[in-house]
Amino acid sequence: MPALTSLFVIDPPERLDPPTDTSLALMRESLRRGHQVFFCTPAGLRLENGEPKATIQPVEFPPGQELFRAGGARELELGRCDILYMRKDPPVDEAYLHATFILDRLPPQVLQVNPGRSLRNHCEKLIPFHFPELMPETIVTCDPDALAAFAGRQERIVVKPLDDCSGHGVFILDRAAPDRDVLCLRATAGGTRYVQGQRFLPAIAAGDKRVLLLGGEVLGWLRRVPAPGDFRSNINAGGHCVACDLTDTDREICARLGPWLLREDIVLAGVDIVGDQVLEVNITSPSCLREMNELTGTRLERRVIDYLEAHRRRRDG
Repeated sequence: MPALTSLFVIDPPERLDPPTDTSLALMRESLRRGHQVFFCTPAGLRLENGEPKATIQPVEFPPGQELFRAGGARELELGRCDILYMRKDPPVDEAYLHATFILDRLPPQVLQVNPGRSLRNHCEKLIPFHFPELMPETIVTCDPDALAAFAGRQERIVVKPLDDCSGHGVFILDRAAPDRDVLCLRATAGGTRYVQGQRFLPAIAAGDKRVLLLGGEVLGWLRRVPAPGDFRSNINAGGHCVACDLTDTDREICARLGPWLLREDIVLAGVDIVGDQVLEVNITSPSCLREMNELTGTRLERRVIDYLEAHRRRRDG
């Protein structure tokens, strides 16, 4: 097919972790196929008289280097993109939300992974509420008293900020903790920050399963195991990845989620499963593709680009 133009909206390159970054794998595979590949940060996005534009830089990977080399800055009308990847990591703050408004102005022929509308409308930690039978008892609140009362009804809960990722700000709160009220006040920033409180699942000691879904279908999976003395399985929090099998229950969960993701135009998602419970559905910048490759000897980025190229061919008729 003709060479495609792909734009990756990412964090500044110096913040990336080159050996594990999924975006870099997708960039490399796109370049291997002869696509034009560019990147920008959200600060490079803008609207001019209603037309979405960006200040972008081309991507090139010097031999033997994990991180790309950026070319000279240039301007791009975003309607000329074939594929736009919005892969800026949380926090989903005011600037992030404003960037999604700009992406809303993209013409329909631009394939977005994932669309700004979907990123704005669905908080990753709240997507499981669409499937309440698949999630533990949960409260979402900015009221420290309500959070403390919920903790009092459970033996132990996990408290998570809604707008962040990678285990940042996540902690365990025991019902009998003498400073429970103080911790709830601090977590909610005195009643101004929404958090999620969720019944603690002891099975997390063995880790969670991260399953990547592409177009609503299972792409790859692994188990993330917490570091000794920690309960967070996030890689950035010290967790490590091991190979595992998908159980029938895991596959049933993914089969439940897949059609919903398709309806919401969510192309790539990462589902976090503990036992028969879904903790989160990552849609901002789903990760662990590189780790899956290392554990299984696959190159999942090829399947992702195959899917996107086929999607473009169908759109182009």
